[in-house]
Amino acid sequence: MNDVSLSSRTMAVRSLGLILGLGEQLETAIAQQEGYNQLPARDRAFVRLLVSSFFRHKGQIDKVLAGFVERKPPDYVMNALRIGAVQILVLGTSDHAAVGEMVDVVKKHKKYTKFSGLVNAVLRRLTREGASKMAEIAPRENIPSWIYRSWEKSYGRGSARAMALEFMKAPPLDITVKSDPDVWAERLGGEVLYGTTIRLAKAGQVQGLDGYEEGAWWVQDVASSLPVQLIGDVSGLKVLDMCAAPGGKALQLAAGGAEVTALDRSGQRLQILKDNFSRTGLDAEIVEADALKWDEGHGEFDIVLLDAPCSATGTYRRHPDVLYAKTARQMDDLQNLQKKLIKKAADKLKPGGTLIYATCSLQTGEGERQVDDFLAQKPQFSVIRPENTFWEPYLTKNGYFRLLPHQIREKGGLDGFFFAFISSATKKP
Repeated sequence: MNDVSLSSRTMAVRSLGLILGLGEQLETAIAQQEGYNQLPARDRAFVRLLVSSFFRHKGQIDKVLAGFVERKPPDYVMNALRIGAVQILVLGTSDHAAVGEMVDVVKKHKKYTKFSGLVNAVLRRLTREGASKMAEIAPRENIPSWIYRSWEKSYGRGSARAMALEFMKAPPLDITVKSDPDVWAERLGGEVLYGTTIRLAKAGQVQGLDGYEEGAWWVQDVASSLPVQLIGDVSGLKVLDMCAAPGGKALQLAAGGAEVTALDRSGQRLQILKDNFSRTGLDAEIVEADALKWDEGHGEFDIVLLDAPCSATGTYRRHPDVLYAKTARQMDDLQNLQKKLIKKAADKLKPGGTLIYATCSLQTGEGERQVDDFLAQKPQFSVIRPENTFWEPYLTKNGYFRLLPHQIREKGGLDGFFFAFISSATKKP
């Protein structure tokens, strides 16, 4: 092991290497850094801030650096320059700290000490010229081009530009409360956004907030909460959540009095779900299994919720690395899986039951086109609209719900999300 400082900045540099080089998820890459769990909470938060802020401005930062570096250095050194650039161009760190600390990060790595002069020269130039250069680069450059083009095609140029601007902002925190949203909004200094969703502009450490330990609420973006909020009374209904982890919707259903079976193939993700159910005191049957193969004699369900595995591009406000996690080719595999899952979900429904199909994706191939194709193949199913009209502006012409990140921007935006309510025939064909 090289003698490398375990500073927050060094961890950020290493994390970028894992994310960009090996395709690790941001939180996973950060958490596996040696010494990370021993850092004070403030320093752990700083590591996340450095890495997430880079991805919110990745295209702009890389273009600026490309103009200042004649020959691209090794990845570790390049990532050190990126973390330095984030501090100088985005976070407003003092020039002395941003330059000096990053020079030390490279200098202390035996393999890359010789590049410390390059890092010093490039970052000092950034302090003089970087801001004006960055201002010349459009925010759309922070979005991979194939994704941005798909957004323009699906939602128009204006919406695509607005979504690119949202990418550069850190989002507020949304929580779902089991009950008494007005009371909890006052206690937490938040705002009731809709139903049982409370929005906190500045939350700090989630675990330290009032009500967390007693299980009064859980973290969940308002967009993700809507399928269950809009379905109405679920008390006493038999509900299957097919891809349940980490569990926000399953918790909502259980809080509403449903008899919930929470299914997921990932034991690691299910542990998060189990922890949330234990903390909140809610109850569900939790099953670790592949949804495509699971058939354990549970019979048919009144409601089947399928929040399908997807590219998760709609979550980019909270997980800015997600836009760089998938390629256009990988989308085909995901969409094929979604097709299989939605058919399996339909098979689990009682006659007259409701299928909720959802994805946290902004790609219409994972949302609108999936439901279009399913309905074309299954004429005994039809789309239903909930009676609640609060979110009527977000309905598509086919009766699906499509939410975009720049909507309700005056309140801080929301995750990109798609869902549709699908009713089965009252009799099996």
